[in-house]
Amino acid sequence: MTGHNAHLNRCLGYPRSRSNRGSVLIIVMWVALGLVSVTLYFAQAMFFEFRASDQYLQGLQAQQALEGGLRYAKHVLANLEEPGTMPEASTYTTEKGLVGKSIFWFLGKHDNPSNQTLPAFSLVDEGGKLDINLATQEMLEALPNMTPEFAAAIIDWRDEDEEVSDGGAEASTYGRLMPSRGIKNAPFDSVDELMMVYGADPLVVYGEDTNRNGILDPNENDGSLTPPADNADGSLDAGLVDYLTVFTRAEAEADSETAQSGDASNTLTLQEGEATLKVNVNTASAVVLACLPGMDEQKAQQIISARASQSTLGEDIAWVSEALGDSGLSETQDYLVGTSHAYSVDVVAVGQNGQGFRRSQFLIDTGGEEPTVVFRRDLEREGWALGMPLKEEIKMFVSQWRVK
Repeated sequence: MTGHNAHLNRCLGYPRSRSNRGSVLIIVMWVALGLVSVTLYFAQAMFFEFRASDQYLQGLQAQQALEGGLRYAKHVLANLEEPGTMPEASTYTTEKGLVGKSIFWFLGKHDNPSNQTLPAFSLVDEGGKLDINLATQEMLEALPNMTPEFAAAIIDWRDEDEEVSDGGAEASTYGRLMPSRGIKNAPFDSVDELMMVYGADPLVVYGEDTNRNGILDPNENDGSLTPPADNADGSLDAGLVDYLTVFTRAEAEADSETAQSGDASNTLTLQEGEATLKVNVNTASAVVLACLPGMDEQKAQQIISARASQSTLGEDIAWVSEALGDSGLSETQDYLVGTSHAYSVDVVAVGQNGQGFRRSQFLIDTGGEEPTVVFRRDLEREGWALGMPLKEEIKMFVSQWRVK
């Protein structure tokens, strides 16, 4: 009878039992949940794909801005009013240069970077540094934090003989290292090569400026919490790399071929004859000037003070004699010049949204018919280089740009 009633109810269109309806509802909900999960999964995958594509695009934009900055630097150097002179930073764009909506900067060096928190922007004259392939041991020993032993080891590394300088190191010393390595006995190809020299200390070679931006970053003033193991004294200790170069054009005292420009494996010094170190007195720091024969810190500061009062700085360096007197320059004058032919430009760039960070340093030789890049080094791995205050400024700049 009961079965008959159930059949009759179905025939008359009465609804099914509640248990059946509940089962259907649960199945429908599980199917809907599965569809939503699949949708969310693909949506998240597409979101990360979009982010990756955006980052890739930002990187391409930053790279184009970096290359545009390099072309602009070469243009500036090719159109100097007086060839061989350092252009005034106020006469060309050194920061927030635009390539489309991407931005580039020329990261320079402060004259006194000890407690700077904002970067300087300019080209850098390599002629205002000591050529590590031409400087004497006495000149090297005058550099900050340099020891006589390390200076002697530098001389032994670059000379061709196996005669050990007093306190230096030749092949036998390098052979006893664990692991052992050879000695070059040839000129330096880069200043970074100093780290291969026996007795090299990263804090001496690079100082506390681990990312080479010339300012005191938080990690460079926190003791041993984060690299480097700085002294946390609120002052940036510079390294030897700030005062040395391998990219200069030297004059020769002996008969020689014309200086040859090379690639990253060659310096711009004369390859034949006895070359004499020359320093551009118009751009050299007091530290570099004090290393020259006949100079000391007091005379170097006198030159720096006199230089600041000059309206123009060029090939004529008679103002140095006026500042020190001829007697004060008797030993030094043969080492001083007023022009340079090698410049470095540290280009930092970001994409149009302030992302896609790129940074490369270029060495430009201006001694030929047109400026030529002879060395390039990518520096993205060194991390953000413009300081945290400028990073926030870039965010504001980009947000205002979007509004426009």
